[in-house]
Amino acid sequence: MTVTANHPEINSSAMAQLKVVIVGAGIGGLTAALALRQQGHQVTLLESSSFSNEVGAAINIPPYCDGVLKRLGIDLGKNDRIGAIECTGCTIWDGAVGQKIISLDYHAESGRWQHLRRLVHRAHLHTALWEKVVSTEGPGKPCTLQLERKVASVDPDQSEVVLANGERVSGDLILGADGVHSQCRKALEGGPGYVPFDSGISAFRFLIPTQTLQDDPLTRSMIKSDGSLTVIMGTGVRRLVCYPCAGNKATNCIYLHPTHESKSHRAQGKGSEKQLMLLIASEFALPVKAILEKAPEDETRIWPLLDLPELPTWVNGKLALLGDAAHPFLPHRGEGAAQAIEDAVSLGVLLPYGTTVDEIPERLALYHKCRKERATRIQVASRVNTHEFDNYSFSHDEFHHSSHALQKAKSFKKISHWRQPISFGPSPTPYHSSDGSIPGTQPQKIVRSIRFATSKTYLEGLLPTESFSFVLPDTVVQASFIHTSFQNLIWLGGSGYDRVGLYIHGTQYNSPNGEVVPGTFVPILFENLADAIVSRRDEFGAPVLGCDIETVDDGSSKTVELRWRGTAFGRLCWAQLHRNGISDEKGSDALYREAPAKHNPDLGLLTYRYVPAVGKPGMADAEYAVLEPYDKSPLPEGNEDHQAEDASNLVVQLLDDPKKRHSYQGSFGFTTGDVQCLPTIHHIVKVLQDIPIYDVLEAKVETVPGGDDFSHACRID
Repeated sequence: MTVTANHPEINSSAMAQLKVVIVGAGIGGLTAALALRQQGHQVTLLESSSFSNEVGAAINIPPYCDGVLKRLGIDLGKNDRIGAIECTGCTIWDGAVGQKIISLDYHAESGRWQHLRRLVHRAHLHTALWEKVVSTEGPGKPCTLQLERKVASVDPDQSEVVLANGERVSGDLILGADGVHSQCRKALEGGPGYVPFDSGISAFRFLIPTQTLQDDPLTRSMIKSDGSLTVIMGTGVRRLVCYPCAGNKATNCIYLHPTHESKSHRAQGKGSEKQLMLLIASEFALPVKAILEKAPEDETRIWPLLDLPELPTWVNGKLALLGDAAHPFLPHRGEGAAQAIEDAVSLGVLLPYGTTVDEIPERLALYHKCRKERATRIQVASRVNTHEFDNYSFSHDEFHHSSHALQKAKSFKKISHWRQPISFGPSPTPYHSSDGSIPGTQPQKIVRSIRFATSKTYLEGLLPTESFSFVLPDTVVQASFIHTSFQNLIWLGGSGYDRVGLYIHGTQYNSPNGEVVPGTFVPILFENLADAIVSRRDEFGAPVLGCDIETVDDGSSKTVELRWRGTAFGRLCWAQLHRNGISDEKGSDALYREAPAKHNPDLGLLTYRYVPAVGKPGMADAEYAVLEPYDKSPLPEGNEDHQAEDASNLVVQLLDDPKKRHSYQGSFGFTTGDVQCLPTIHHIVKVLQDIPIYDVLEAKVETVPGGDDFSHACRID
C-alpha cells in the first residue's frame, strides 16, 4: 500500500492530498490513519481519552489480518516488541468434569493460508500502530494526534466535526472510528435510531502470567504453553477462553456468563469482582476453578458485551464509519479488531493519492460495497460461535479485494474500449488483422511448463466475473506458465508458431442454472503469429495477444523470452535439464520435486469471451464463459480422480517414445519498464510482474502429440 516510490511528488505538493479527520484512535482508527498517511494524505486523529488507560487484553489476528498489517509495515513475525505468537491450535474441554472434548491442530493447516493466525496483546499492537502513525520516519507525513478531544456532533455534508468545547475541526473526509457508543453514527441517515443494546452476555477479563499456570499441576493440565487456545465449556453461554500473548509470557482469560448473574450481585471493594466471578462459576471442575483463582484481584473487570442492529449503511456524504462504530462484534470468534483493520485497509486502498474531493462520496460508497457484506457475515457468525466459518473468514485479503474493486470501478466509470483479455480491464483499441481458419490436424508440440505456488487472493482479481471462483478456500493455490511450440502444422505448410500462457489451476465456473464446471482458468495467452491470434480470439474468444517469442536451446537449458517491438518484458528459464528427472548430480540446490497432488475435478481450460459492440464503446454484443475440454468425450464413469489429477497437472497423452526432461532450476519473471515502450500491454505485464511466487513446484519439458485445434471449445451457458 506504500505509495511513496510510485508518487515521489507526495511530499512536494498538497494538491492531491486529502485532509482526513478520524474520530477515535483505537486499533481501527490508528490503522486507517497509517494506511491513509502512506497514501500521502494529511491525517488528524481526535481521541476522547488520554491513552493513559490503554491496556486492554489479547486479541486474535487471523491470517487475513496478519497479511494486511505486514503491508502496512507491521510484521508481527519479526517485531519482538509486539510479542505476537502463532496460534497453533485449540483444545475444547467439558468444564463441569474437566475432560477434554477435542483438540484442533491449526498449525497443521497453516499451509492453506498465505499468512499465520496469531495472538497478540491489544496494548502492544496499539502502541506499534501509534508509533508508526506519528513517527517522522516512513512514507507520508506524520499524523496529528489530539488527545482528550471529545466529539459532540458531526456534519457529513460540510465534512466538519464539532467538539464538546464548541471547537470545529474540518477536513475533506470524516472517518468515524469511535467505537460502539459512536457519535459519528448519529450523523448517518436514521443513525440516532441505532443504539447499542445489552447482548445478555458479560465477560470477566484478566491476564495471568503464563509461568504461574505452568507451575500449578492442576492448571498445567488444561493450559498448554505451545501457543494454543483453551476453551472450557459450561452450561448455556458460560465458558472460559484462555490464550497466550506477549511472547507467551501472559495468558489472556475471558469468562463469559449471562449478564443477569453478575448484575444480581453488587461487587464492592478491592477484589470483589474476582470473588463475584468465583461465585457464579461454581459449576466448574476443580482445575477450572484453579485457573480463575489465579486472576489478579485488582485487575479483574466485568465488561457487558453490547450488540447493535445491522446498519443499512455505513456512509453518508463525506462520512464513513469503521470498526465497532459500524459493526460491533461479540468475542466468540475474536475477529472484531481484525475486521476494523480490514475496514481501515480498504479505505486506504480506495482513497489513493490523487483522489479528488468530488470523488470521495463515490469512493465511500465503494468502500461500503467492499466491506459491508463480509463484515456482516462474520459479525453474524460471531453470535453463533461456529469454527466452520473459518473457510470464508480466512480465504480473503482485503488489500487485494479492494484493489480489484477500485480497478473495476474506475474501468466502468468511463466509456472504455473493452476487448480480450478483460481480466486486466479495458485495453487500448488495437488494429485488427484479417481472420484465418485452422482445420483439425495431428501435429506435435513441445510443451515447457513451470508450475508454482501462489496467492489465491491476488489471482482472484484475474477472474472476469463473480461466476468464476476457486474450488477450495485455501489462499495458497497453484498456477503455471506454459510455453508451447507448435510444429508441423498443416495449415501453415508444415511450419509452426509459439504460445506462452498463464494457467490458473483449481478454478470453476458456476453457471446460472446451478451447474458447476471445474477447470483451469486462462486469463492471458501470448502468440507470435497474427493469423492464429485473430482466429483464436474471434472464433473461440481466447484472451490472446501478439508478441515476439524467442527460444534459446543450448541442450542442458531452455530460455524463452517475450518481446514487444524489441522491448523484452518476460523471460522463462528451464536450467539443468535431465531426462525423466534423473540426474547424476543430485545437489542440495535442486528445485524440482513432484507437485503436491490436489485431486480437484478439472474438465478443461476455462476462458471468458467478450465481444465489443460496434460503435458502442463500453458495451458488449456478447460475453460468456467458454470451456475447451481436454477430451471431447464425457468424463469416463469411475475415473474422476484420474481425470482430475491429469487435468490439474496439464498432462497430455505422450508419444510412444516421449522426450521428457525435468529442470532443477525453473524460473520466470516479468518487467513492465516504461509505459511508452509497452503502450498496449503495460497494464497486463504489470499484473504478471506482481504475481506472488511462494515456491516453484515443477519445471519440465515434454514433446507431446496434438496441435492447436480449438474445435472442441464450447460456450458453457
